[in-house]
Amino acid sequence: LIAAIASWFVFRQINNESSVEDGIAIVYYNNDKILEIELVDGSYTIFDDTRIIAIDTEAMTYHVEGSNPYGVVIKYDNNKVKVIDEISPKHICQTQGWTNSTLSPLTCLPNNIIVVIEAPTIGDVPDDITS
Repeated sequence: LIAAIASWFVFRQINNESSVEDGIAIVYYNNDKILEIELVDGSYTIFDDTRIIAIDTEAMTYHVEGSNPYGVVIKYDNNKVKVIDEISPKHICQTQGWTNSTLSPLTCLPNNIIVVIEAPTIGDVPDDITS
């Protein structure tokens, strides 16, 4: 029991350290990128407009089509994203909660939708390996 509790705290700390406020939430359907949401301000880039059902810029919601024609509704708020509406047998997508962690993607497997958080690229800054 003590090992389980300690492991939970360690995982929680690692997850908090992997959070990014200026990253990108990338929405995939069957491994195809359909939408990117900037975590800084909620702005977006569409890659496959045939999968976009609706985007409400005032409510900051992005409705994308998955395997189910209703699709998945993603909400942006305070540098995080969350699935707020979808149709699936157990609604696991909705219960995953808010994320801005590169270690916690949102997976909606009945709809074949995955939302992955990527950290921002730093550019051409040399590091210890490439100098």
